[in-house]
Amino acid sequence: MNSYQKAADSLKEAVKASLDQDVDPNLQSEIWRHYQGMQNIANQLKEKDTFAISGEGLYDPDYNINFVAAAQGVDTISFSTYGNDVITFS
Repeated sequence: MNSYQKAADSLKEAVKASLDQDVDPNLQSEIWRHYQGMQNIANQLKEKDTFAISGEGLYDPDYNINFVAAAQGVDTISFSTYGNDVITFS
């Protein structure tokens, strides 16, 4: 068992503990996301025995954040998927 799998196993125990201890649902969500990401990394490293330099297929918790638009000082950001979501900064 490599260190990545050990980390995933530890996070799995943290998920279980958060459920048993009635931790705030928002915190449980964050713990779950970290577990999923580490498990994904551990599985990929087990299969390839090397880390994917390109990052292709790796878990990205910030996949939905548009850093370029935010850095340009945009007042509104619109994402068109199934509807129009608008985020306004004041």
